[in-house]
Amino acid sequence: MEVSAADLKITEMTCEGVKSGDKVTVTTSIKVHNDHDDNARHIQVVVVLAPTSRVVSTTPGAVVGPAYPPTAGSPWATNGYVIFLHPDTMDVGATFSMTLVTEMLETYAGQPIAAFVFGSVPDPNPGNNCRTATITIAKC
Repeated sequence: MEVSAADLKITEMTCEGVKSGDKVTVTTSIKVHNDHDDNARHIQVVVVLAPTSRVVSTTPGAVVGPAYPPTAGSPWATNGYVIFLHPDTMDVGATFSMTLVTEMLETYAGQPIAAFVFGSVPDPNPGNNCRTATITIAKC
């Protein structure tokens, strides 16, 4: 009996920040790879954001949620997560890249950003489905 399996894994994740006043603009880049013998389907990448994060843009477009109203000390409404949806089947050996730009208060820029990938085909190695990255703030 043959079983379909697609080993989705996050192969690269970086978070680069630029400070402006008490705000940090963070560009998060993520690459996902299908490294097994079957095509992956229904791929989702969930990115969990640090407190006070506000999503500025996503490439490709993504689901952003939830939106919380500003709290004391936060100048803007915040978001908790982003979900990227792969638009098609991901072939064996293929890579899917995404970019997320957020703003957050500098006091939370020391918190890591986390991502998790999964699909509808069983994954023989779920240990490589998640990754965290610390924000690197550029020196001026």
